[in-house]
Amino acid sequence: MLRIMEAAEFDRYIELAYELAMDPARSGYPTYCDGMKTKGDFVERTRESMERADEDVLVFEENGTVEGVIAFQHQEGERYLHVHCLSIRKDTGRALEEFVAYCRERWPGAMLDVGLPAENVDARSWLEGQGVPCIERSWNYLFDLSGYQPAAEVSGVRPVTEENFEEFAAIHRRVQGEMYWNCERIRKAMADWHLFITGTGDEAGEVILTGFGSNEHQEIFALGFADGKYRAEPFRALLTAALHLLKEKGTRWLTFFVDVGGPEKEVLDKMGFRCVGEFQAYRVKL
Repeated sequence: MLRIMEAAEFDRYIELAYELAMDPARSGYPTYCDGMKTKGDFVERTRESMERADEDVLVFEENGTVEGVIAFQHQEGERYLHVHCLSIRKDTGRALEEFVAYCRERWPGAMLDVGLPAENVDARSWLEGQGVPCIERSWNYLFDLSGYQPAAEVSGVRPVTEENFEEFAAIHRRVQGEMYWNCERIRKAMADWHLFITGTGDEAGEVILTGFGSNEHQEIFALGFADGKYRAEPFRALLTAALHLLKEKGTRWLTFFVDVGGPEKEVLDKMGFRCVGEFQAYRVKL
């Protein structure tokens, strides 16, 4: 059965949760098997869920034995739920069945996103058996900037400012689709992003770096071209400009998710990015 974790139980079960988080076959995303995030990060993030009004930590128990922990965020206004800890030792399907039922009772009609390593076959099998769609399959790439030495400045890449934002918008409107961070929302939150563009017309490209979270770890939110056609050299130039900026700012880690089978792999491998593994995202309609 699933139940809310009591504060007095946290220290007792966090060790089990972390042990499982280090096994991609028994855990979810964000992964702690990447060599970047630490045990301290995991403990702190899970403890935060115990204290936040819009998050919960659940214990999965069978026959009197605790078999796992689930921590998640529930954004009431957005009608959106997101799991950030899924550490289950066994009977993962049963745990997910109870978890979805629990969420459906509390937030009927909301959307629940669950991210998984490809190795977590038990979780994937249960979700797919329920007809839950896999909405994303990506390679999780990570770059360690601690030893990165910026080369010469990249030509043809321009940072985006208020003055030339419309150049960026002309590209992004063609690739944003239904994504939440459209041109209008990005413009309102310019201070939270680092944007670069290159080229013109159909061949124009963009890279969007998130400015959220700690300076230690950043992520490339999007990198693409106006006409949707991949071009290796502009891609390399945009990526290099992003690395230069982050090195100047003292960032240690850069994450970049790219579609499985995508052409970006060759450039990423040559530039020293490391593939942590395959990420799969599932969206449950509650």
